[in-house]
Amino acid sequence: MKRETFVKKSLSVVLTGAMVLGLVACGGGSGGETKDDSGSKSVALKWQQWWAVECPEGYVQNIVDKYEEKTGVKIELLSAPFADTKTQITSGASTGTVADIVGVDSSWVYDFAKQGILTNQSKLMDDDGFNQEIVDSEWQVDSSTYAVPVVNFAYPMYANQDILDKAGVTELPNTWSEFENACQKIKDAGYYPFALNLDTTSPSGIQNSYMGFAWASGIKMKDDAGNCKLTGNEELKEFAEFMKGLYDKGYIYPGMSALTEADMSSKFCSGEIAFHINSAALLTSYRKEAPDMHITAAPIPIKDDYTGKRGMCVASWALGVTEKSENKAEAMKFIEYLLSGLEGREGSICADLAMTQSAFPNSTLAEPDYSNADEVFQDIYDMYQKGYPINEFTGMKEANTIMTDYINELVPYMDGEQDTTAFLENVQKSIDDIYDN
Repeated sequence: MKRETFVKKSLSVVLTGAMVLGLVACGGGSGGETKDDSGSKSVALKWQQWWAVECPEGYVQNIVDKYEEKTGVKIELLSAPFADTKTQITSGASTGTVADIVGVDSSWVYDFAKQGILTNQSKLMDDDGFNQEIVDSEWQVDSSTYAVPVVNFAYPMYANQDILDKAGVTELPNTWSEFENACQKIKDAGYYPFALNLDTTSPSGIQNSYMGFAWASGIKMKDDAGNCKLTGNEELKEFAEFMKGLYDKGYIYPGMSALTEADMSSKFCSGEIAFHINSAALLTSYRKEAPDMHITAAPIPIKDDYTGKRGMCVASWALGVTEKSENKAEAMKFIEYLLSGLEGREGSICADLAMTQSAFPNSTLAEPDYSNADEVFQDIYDMYQKGYPINEFTGMKEANTIMTDYINELVPYMDGEQDTTAFLENVQKSIDDIYDN
């Protein structure tokens, strides 16, 4: 999803006579107020993000240009690859030049909120009368919103139908027991049934592949109050034992502790793995890498007695407003515009962005038209609509460290070096230690 090259566009704002009058706008980071030719004030915002790098060239610039035409608010794009964005935001915050609006990853939001980089968006939305019911999810820290997703990238289960046909699996497995039966047939046919990407250099596999499987059955690592509760969590214990059973029976691709997401995708495209969980946005790449493969989207199997809605792991493109912005209300209005238009009643911008990026809108007002999309993608969207988006690692303190610690306890557990209770207790202790420091 990340592009290797990008175009960084900069726009200098000339403040004629403003310093004489004492109306000084912010410098290299946050925008400010300028005067137009008539002498009235106009707002200039800056937006630090990776979106313009990953969208078609000129796409995001066109969004802000149209917004300026409609509102008079100028927005300068500060674009960088995703891998560089966090550093640029933290550097800008330390020097007082951070942008007004910033793209936020789920693993950053807690730290950015606690460091004072992000402002409390709950208050901004309340002050503006924004209808928060139109968003599927918000990212909260201590019960206050600090970032709002605009689009969600879902993580469904992919299946190599060619392998299933050769193995005699006539129906996609819907439950854990059906999945185990299918895995045995696939193994007998000489293929690996499933894969877990648990390489810690990018530990997101613990959320996307491992917990993504659990969330489908409503199994969570947090209680209703939002506190992590792995110790004594009988549902999570049962899920861990189910996964270990898959591993012990040889149903999981070997070397999971060194398997990256890219490795897993490659093994799938080369026809070695029957099932795996990965981003819906990768479907286009899969079509190019394996044009002859019959790919299907499978519902993530659920616990046999589960009757609720399926949770589906998501990663999101979210936006926050910075504490140092001089124009917080105007910055929030732009985020609201992306979700619900100028009048707060339509989600066409959100829908179009979602369609462009093979994602799903976080606005309930958005009505994306996927009728011309890949049929498998349409199936994924149908599953997404029937369930609900979830990612419990969002808003956690030092989320990447927690994910890494989780993996470092999961792998020896799967290898039989510790029992289920000790495994979950050790993960709980790691989380508690992070929050206590």
